[in-house]
Amino acid sequence: MEESPTPVLDVLLHPVRWRIVQRVLGREVTTTDLKRDLPDVPTTTLYRHVAALIDAGYLTVVRERKVRGTTERTLGLDNTKGHMDQREARAMTPEQHRQLFLMLLTRLAADFDRLIESDDLYPRMDQVGYLQMALYLTPEDMTTFRTAFHALVEPYLKQAPGRDRVALSLVALPDS
Repeated sequence: MEESPTPVLDVLLHPVRWRIVQRVLGREVTTTDLKRDLPDVPTTTLYRHVAALIDAGYLTVVRERKVRGTTERTLGLDNTKGHMDQREARAMTPEQHRQLFLMLLTRLAADFDRLIESDDLYPRMDQVGYLQMALYLTPEDMTTFRTAFHALVEPYLKQAPGRDRVALSLVALPDS
């Protein structure tokens, strides 16, 4: 069987799987945590999509423990799998790019709505920010920028005691 030119999208371009990956991003969770975070997703549907993400290698079982006669699995995201390379990005149709981008925006808006509707907004305002700026970059500058940015955020990508999970979303769009 020929490999799909868009293997990331084949797995992630499903709203439930996308939401699961977003909830696991940057932390380790159990399926119980996911059920709490995604109460609108039926349990059987959640387990089916978690299994698909594990089978595809996007989620990994970090550890297992026995809980009341069943095995509880703690899941983590394999950060090497979710990256879309240039070959795959070029294989996507404009509609696939649009769909993936809209999924990102929808998830971002839902996370923002959840924050502003909570009692947690004002105590955490120092962790909230949104802005847009224009940078002037050559393609080589963009590569340098990405490398430097990754080096800057890398120490903060691991969950640690005393640190809150903060979702940072960046979008780079060249003017046409």
